[in-house]
Amino acid sequence: MRPDTAAVAMSGDVGALRQVWRVIKPRRGRGVLSVLLASLALICAIGLIATSGWLISRASEQPPMVALGIAVVGVRTFGIGRGVFRYAERVVSHSAALMGLTDLRVKVVARLAIVAPAGLGDLRRGDANRRIVDDVDTTADLGLRVLLPGVTAVVVGGAVIALTAWLLPAAAVLLLIGLLIGAVLAPWCARSVGRSAAGEQSHAKGRLAAEITEQLDTCSELVAAGATAAAMDRVRARDADVTALERRAAAGMGAAASIGVAAQGFALLGVILVAVPAVRDGSLAGVNLAVVVLLPLVAFELVGGLPTAALALVRTRSSAERVVSLLDMPDPVPDPQNPQQLPAGASRLVGRDVSVMWPGEPRPAVAGVDLDLSPGRRIALIGPSGSGKSSLAAGLVRFAPYRGTLTLDEEPLDCLAADDVRTVIGLCSQDAHIFDNSILANVQLAKPDATTAEVEQALAQARLWDWVQSLPQGVQTRVGQNGSQMSGGQRQRLALARVLLARPSIVVFDEPTEHLDVATADELTADILAATGDCATVLITHTLRGLTGVDEVIVLRDGRVVERGTPAQLVADGGWLAEGIDREQVGGA
Repeated sequence: MRPDTAAVAMSGDVGALRQVWRVIKPRRGRGVLSVLLASLALICAIGLIATSGWLISRASEQPPMVALGIAVVGVRTFGIGRGVFRYAERVVSHSAALMGLTDLRVKVVARLAIVAPAGLGDLRRGDANRRIVDDVDTTADLGLRVLLPGVTAVVVGGAVIALTAWLLPAAAVLLLIGLLIGAVLAPWCARSVGRSAAGEQSHAKGRLAAEITEQLDTCSELVAAGATAAAMDRVRARDADVTALERRAAAGMGAAASIGVAAQGFALLGVILVAVPAVRDGSLAGVNLAVVVLLPLVAFELVGGLPTAALALVRTRSSAERVVSLLDMPDPVPDPQNPQQLPAGASRLVGRDVSVMWPGEPRPAVAGVDLDLSPGRRIALIGPSGSGKSSLAAGLVRFAPYRGTLTLDEEPLDCLAADDVRTVIGLCSQDAHIFDNSILANVQLAKPDATTAEVEQALAQARLWDWVQSLPQGVQTRVGQNGSQMSGGQRQRLALARVLLARPSIVVFDEPTEHLDVATADELTADILAATGDCATVLITHTLRGLTGVDEVIVLRDGRVVERGTPAQLVADGGWLAEGIDREQVGGA
């Protein structure tokens, strides 16, 4: 990497850390309290070893017991205090970190909810999941494993040096040199040797997670195609990358540990060499010799975690950069700075010359569409895959940017907040996710405060209540991962129940009968049109079955409207035949 490129990368890392820290930093003094408690725990550890050394030396002189009373109490106090302060520090620091992580994770998920409908580019699902979970968790190291041990080492290290200087200044100088070696040289070595490996680990683990997730999602297809060996080879290659990086990072830690042990040995030996002559010439009391000699042993507890902190800083930078890359994704459809208030009881959507273009695409996915959706009106959008049907639906619910004119009760759609728009215009997609939860919880997703009675009514309208009643646990029955315990038709009806529970004024159904057999598809289409009779409804499909109940059919091809009219009109003028579709498919017409 060139120097200027490295500078830019480092600047970006620091900016990412700063952006993350603004979210996760401890609040209401928890950070200062954590440092204070950690410092007191270490001071107790130092006081314990120093007081114990003095007590043993003084006891060897067989003084009256009253002369040892304060030291005995001190040993007990420091011994109890160390455990109490350490426990309290863990409670305070980790609770602060967990609250910060909750805030950061909510912020990331909320951001993904905005940008994901427009696509995440080259980011694979497994890698995105890892960023939300593991990379967000790693950012906690910035406070717990980087800042806290670093600040504590400075605070308590100064106290140790001051105590040693009060007893024997020459020993304090040697201890200071040893601590500086352990606090500066050892972390620098760990960071230098393992920097590239530690920084790349997050990316490598993300690629491994993405590969594993993809294999799990497609395991049946891989087995059927006899491609499991090649898939496992890809996973092993990703895992080998992670293992190699971990070895390199471990090498840095090993070198740092060696330097730390050497620095401690240097400090201990140097203190002994100056302390023994000091006792002989009377400049150091004999009972304090054990104190001065034992201090280096406990003092290096201060700097022992700094090499780990150095590598944690590198990993945190990398994870923060990956998290910030999600937070900084541009809005596909930014809200207006001063959104207009949603018209009360809004129920009519009118579009003129509407075009929808996905970000980064050279041309519109669909263009030149006119719509008039008033209460009770039903429109069907049909056409082959790739004709722009789903893109138009995304534009209507503000998942994708549009051009032209779209008004909701004469208020321009782009002057309204997207969340407000989606309270009026609901979307039921063909791949609506069914969570591994109860039927009740899955339907309540559309209206979290809905009562059980309201959910049951929505299920009844969706023609799913009889099946639910037949289950041993009723609405509390779990449906499995992505609705694995349900049939395709039942999953679509569950998605319909969500829409009916939310009761938007305008509903867009995107391929609701996809992957269903003909009889089930016809029945579901009829039920959708019956259940949404008082709503404006858009039914997107590529089949003509069951469309006799709609008011207008719009035929799309290559992103353009090629025909429109009532089902009867299009059959009469032979328009369906021009599209190469058998007229017998039109609702039995």
